[in-house]
Amino acid sequence: MLLVAGNLVYDWIAGPVEELAWERTIWPETFAAGLGGNGGTTAYAAARLGTRVRLVTACGDDAHGRICRERLASVGVDAVFLPGIEGGTALTMGLFRADGARALIHRPGVLAEAFQGLGSLTPYGEGVSWLHVGNPFAIPGLRKHAAVYLREAKEAGWTTSLDLGWDRLGEWMTVIGPCLPYCDWLFANAAEAAHIECGGVRTVIKRGAEGCTVEGFHVPGIAVKAVDSTGAGDCFCGGFIAASMRGLAPLDAARVANAYGAQSVSGAGATGGLLAWAETFS
Repeated sequence: MLLVAGNLVYDWIAGPVEELAWERTIWPETFAAGLGGNGGTTAYAAARLGTRVRLVTACGDDAHGRICRERLASVGVDAVFLPGIEGGTALTMGLFRADGARALIHRPGVLAEAFQGLGSLTPYGEGVSWLHVGNPFAIPGLRKHAAVYLREAKEAGWTTSLDLGWDRLGEWMTVIGPCLPYCDWLFANAAEAAHIECGGVRTVIKRGAEGCTVEGFHVPGIAVKAVDSTGAGDCFCGGFIAASMRGLAPLDAARVANAYGAQSVSGAGATGGLLAWAETFS
């Protein structure tokens, strides 16, 4: 089983929008709303490919949270929502351009308190063989505890991975440095990777339409018409992990990941275009 620790977000996505103009109404062609967040999207993507997944996150008791819960349940994700946290589900409003580039506005909601008092993921470890931490920079509690979670996972004999994300506070190596000794795989895009000294960690660099680089080997991307890049990197991670847990070698897992990233960018929203394993690789 894959255990994912990360954020759950309800996304509103619209586009294409080339520019904003105050005091005017913009009429995008496409709107999408629903499950998002690094943790939620990665968990959904891996489960859509047939992996058993448990997600540890925080979710508000509101309409947005209920939609996210239902979406996760639809692919069999065992979602564990941290108790004792009051507030609304995290929300993101996003706009995308015709070339797939995006701009996001975020409200953290319950994520502001998530993981703060959770010093161990061991209580959620039954049947787990892989821990993935999705963007520790998105949640203050994960900034605090990510290294601890990864260390105890390695001590338990699990495979471990971490998806970097963008650090708006600029604490890059202060947060990530203590995690690296316990990471089997580090995922990052090129801009994020420039802020990190990876050392001996096995690294996957996500390069969008160009595909990815796995431990220095380039794996070409799949040509599709890009609609919206929101969540594509998280779908990539879910694809890579799901393929690896099926026993595929890293470069083959990267090809699966590229295919899942391509499916994600082909429509608005992170997960609406994702297909099951048999449909993707028949």
